Amino acid sequence: MADLPIRILHEATKIEPFIVLHKPAGLASAPLKEGDESAYTQAAARYPALNAVSGRKAVEHGLVHRIDTATEGIVLIAASQDFYAHILAAQEEGKFIKTYWAQCHHQGKQALQGFPPPPAAVKINSWREGTVSVCSRFRPYGAKGREVRPVVESSGRAALNKAVDCTYTTEVELRPLSDDSYTATCTIRKGYRHQVRCHLAWIGFPIIGDKVYNADVQDRDEGVQFKATEISFPDLYSDKILHYRID
Repeated sequence: MADLPIRILHEATKIEPFIVLHKPAGLASAPLKEGDESAYTQAAARYPALNAVSGRKAVEHGLVHRIDTATEGIVLIAASQDFYAHILAAQEEGKFIKTYWAQCHHQGKQALQGFPPPPAAVKINSWREGTVSVCSRFRPYGAKGREVRPVVESSGRAALNKAVDCTYTTEVELRPLSDDSYTATCTIRKGYRHQVRCHLAWIGFPIIGDKVYNADVQDRDEGVQFKATEISFPDLYSDKILHYRID
């Protein structure tokens, strides 16, 4: 665990009973079983009281904002049962806002299977800069459902039957770095597995280094250019909105 240490951004207190930490790329957010190497396990070793919180998965306790193992960024852990219930309610109400940064390349056509045509607001061959709302349902895709694909009303019956009921929205702001390289700032209020990565690939801007959603990566190990950079959510005991950010 010492090889990939977490950095604590906020320690739990009585009035702010949660941990905010900075997770390095390559470290899992959550253990698969008790004691597995993970950001949660490292946090609980420092703050054993975290293990008293009961969550949706027993082994994850109060972990409420997780990110992929390959992704660097902010993770949130509830340190009390009251805060855990509070932040789940905030998620349902769209008040837990998460922001991600990515470096992408512009793709002239969709290179992966299973994607519907991109949204009407995005022309995959010409849309290069600006802000767009990307909305879809999702369905599992590929071997053992390890990937996801967007589902829209024009998708086929098989895709619609496999899709989750909820629609998920990613607000994407693109800024050019060069002719085919862009930074993307992506904001979500309600999240689905791989949502931002999949939505960026869908509109023709796959993340550099993303082996799952960028067909040009193939087997090269260049590191995924993707970070969970910011979270904001309502305070448990006041009307304040709390913000945490990394560069």
